Amino acid sequence: MEIELKFQLSEASHKALEAVLRSEGAQSQTLIAKYFDTPERDLARAGMSLRLRKESRVWFQTLKSPSGAASAAREEHEVRLGVMPEPKIDLSHYLGTDTGNKLERLLQHSESGKLACRYTTDIRRVHIRAGLRTCVEYALDSGKISAKPRGRRTPIELSVSEIELELVSGPVSGLFTFARKILREYEAWIDVRSKAQRGDTLAGGKLITSPAKAGSLRVENSSLKALIVAALRDCTRQVLQNASQIASSEGGGAEHIHQLRVGLRRLRSAISLFGKFGGDKLINWEPHAKSLTSSLGSNRDIDMMAGSIWPHLREANAPLVELPMADTLRSPANLIRDPKVQQWLLDLIAFEFRLSDDVVDGDWTLLIPVISGWYRQCRTGATQFHSLDVAKRHRLRKRLKQLRYAIQFIEPELPPKQYRRYAKVLTSALDDLGQYNDLQVALKNYLEFAETDHRAWFAVGWIKAQITEAELRCEKSLLIFYDAHPPWVAHI
Repeated sequence: MEIELKFQLSEASHKALEAVLRSEGAQSQTLIAKYFDTPERDLARAGMSLRLRKESRVWFQTLKSPSGAASAAREEHEVRLGVMPEPKIDLSHYLGTDTGNKLERLLQHSESGKLACRYTTDIRRVHIRAGLRTCVEYALDSGKISAKPRGRRTPIELSVSEIELELVSGPVSGLFTFARKILREYEAWIDVRSKAQRGDTLAGGKLITSPAKAGSLRVENSSLKALIVAALRDCTRQVLQNASQIASSEGGGAEHIHQLRVGLRRLRSAISLFGKFGGDKLINWEPHAKSLTSSLGSNRDIDMMAGSIWPHLREANAPLVELPMADTLRSPANLIRDPKVQQWLLDLIAFEFRLSDDVVDGDWTLLIPVISGWYRQCRTGATQFHSLDVAKRHRLRKRLKQLRYAIQFIEPELPPKQYRRYAKVLTSALDDLGQYNDLQVALKNYLEFAETDHRAWFAVGWIKAQITEAELRCEKSLLIFYDAHPPWVAHI
């Protein structure tokens, strides 16, 4: 198993780190690689990569796949082919291995079953090993990833400027000690995306990887431990993938920010749901996740108004549409690159390796009393919506989100049809409450601006009219939620 941490670097930090590594005797080499996949991207969709790489004069063939253990861990099967002309892919090297069997099944079910080079990398690597009790290899990479998507006459490229820390020997905790030193001393940002993932994106004609969304949880049994580990790993995957893209040199879009906030909310809901079953350390993540979610909220509000409020105001010929951004508003990239946030994300990766040890044993039904308590709170709020003030309505919305995430976590244990019906009702109520909340946020912003610019009063009047209609939709969908039959009651 390969355990590796990777960080993108600013130009200045790359130069400084290279000088330090060379002063300690680091060697350099050129790495030219070709990555293979089917036209249908079967390997990429499975999180696998297959490459031929020339290291100086020697060729290697490498197959990688997710280990299922943590974001920083991968199964790796590397074969030294030797000094020769450029070889062809030979899958016989992986016969009898779990990863090889997985690849064989993928190709058997593939539409074409044919492998071809989809992208290449050209990297200059400066590398050295350090440490005694824990031995870590530093690999400082600079270069490019190239691909020629279908329909393009010329290749497109992504630059590479990163440091990889790979555990050679010793405890995993030692690897994170080295990583924390990188974050303290250099301008660096965690990147859980592999070169293969970035290359696959490039081969599809895009520079930015798609936003990571919540996955469907798969558990082998009905144990509480299996469910908690699967849920928390999926939450951390969603957080880390989107945070990596946003902090990268290419940057991310509004959907990456949205999915990062979703991942953080899912993580916070998981902490609340699993808290007393997942060990004392699990509770420590909630304040960090809450702080980052809140910090990203202002950027989300701007994106929301640009997408759903301002277009309607333009149609209504409003005299003032776009509100100026506050001078103190930090970009999402800068928020995530903040050293404190980076240290927390690194701790989150480290926590993945301890998940199985910290979680208690038992049956998943131990979660039902917690979920039922949240459900009763939401039902009470649903009947009182018309008399709640704006702040309490917002709290009701957050409780409903928490309930939705909770039943998503236990979905593998619920009757499929009942789950889908209930999830549809919950989603409808949350959509209506979300639109209501967006209007309230916009109203607050325009009311503040109206104190200095009277043109904002047009928008205030228009938004208030929309809020009246939104309230009626909320009351209707909440009554439907109140009457809906929860899918977990059969297990009580």
